[in-house]
Amino acid sequence: MRRNALAFVLACLVGVSGAFAQEPALTQAERLFLAEDTAAARQAAEGLTGADAEQEIQRLWLLALSHMRENAPRAALPHLERLVSLAPETARFRLELARALYLIEDNERAYHHFQFALGGELSLSEIATVHEYLHAMERRKPWQGHARVAVVRQSNPWYRSGDDFIDIGGKLLLPVPQVESASGVEIGLGATHLPRLATDLHARVHVMATGQIFEDRDLNRGHLRGELGLLALGDYGRQIGGGVSLQAAYGSGGRIMHGVGIYANFQQRFGDRTRLAMRISVDQLSYRGLPQLDGPRISTAVELSRIISPQLRLHGGAQLVHHQTEADFHRRSTASLSMGGEYALRGGLIAGLEAQYTHIRVAEANPLQVQYGPERSNRLGITARLMHRDYTLRGFAPVIVVGYETQSSNVPRQSFDNLRLSLGATRNF
Repeated sequence: MRRNALAFVLACLVGVSGAFAQEPALTQAERLFLAEDTAAARQAAEGLTGADAEQEIQRLWLLALSHMRENAPRAALPHLERLVSLAPETARFRLELARALYLIEDNERAYHHFQFALGGELSLSEIATVHEYLHAMERRKPWQGHARVAVVRQSNPWYRSGDDFIDIGGKLLLPVPQVESASGVEIGLGATHLPRLATDLHARVHVMATGQIFEDRDLNRGHLRGELGLLALGDYGRQIGGGVSLQAAYGSGGRIMHGVGIYANFQQRFGDRTRLAMRISVDQLSYRGLPQLDGPRISTAVELSRIISPQLRLHGGAQLVHHQTEADFHRRSTASLSMGGEYALRGGLIAGLEAQYTHIRVAEANPLQVQYGPERSNRLGITARLMHRDYTLRGFAPVIVVGYETQSSNVPRQSFDNLRLSLGATRNF
């Protein structure tokens, strides 16, 4: 791998040196670097001032490679980060940034940039080197972390209603308290631990906790899910896993629901740019005081993503969920389709956009609203994400997410419009 990496670095230097306009000072720094006088080359590059955009990119590249040659990836990182911000379309910059991150064992970010580099113009030896790094990282990362914080506005009248009465059969009955729409905070925290058991075999321990907190504590909700299983690794990025799961939901009055189930995962890369992921889970759910909701819930999902270029990634997916409850008027099926993409602009800004369509079908009409018939709802959600890779805090980049969701239904009280504003953080930048 070291020989391949050295060959890759030299090829990068030759490629970039031929691509940019040559100034005498830059030419001298480049000649010193090729003559392996690394310290003098770096000193010459650091002394350059008044460079235009192309010259600045070449200067940063020389500085980065001089540090990498001396086995100083941490010193090279600021230059490589700036290069990827200035020219995200250049695969070699992403590739060298990924290699530096790999050397300091920042596997998550390294994996991200290696994948995007495969979407650019690389030689066969460079592609082989990338796959060696990906293969090594898939076998050495022991844990992963997940976190999110969101401001959520709840205007679904089933939970937050401005109505004084409920309309049943054209009659105003059952007076309910006046409750206005309100905003709350949603928090999610999770972690996955992958201890190695044998070659290509890992145990998998996953825990995820989410909660919504409102000013009115009676509306607070929380959910906890844990998974314990095995994960097997193979060629072409193949991952096959499965195990058992436990989950529970909580409200202001204590536990609302608990469940036990099984799950299975599959993931594989096709070619250098395409990844397929599939998951199926079966959970037996039990609700406290609501036995009509008890029953198995089956969920299947598939996601396909493709790196179009070092700047652009597209993804799409489908999901089907069926909850087989004891009461037919609670038995429902939900089907979703989604598609979106992420684009890195010059200067460091990264923008993402995703659209999701969901159809919900309930087996029978609710006895309290039989006049509407079985529920048939259609939901459309649009989500936009923005982040800037040059603004970070302790290795994380803040992400702003704005979402709009609207649902139309033949049951009036199932129609709603929601806005969502989230502030999160990511290491994939």
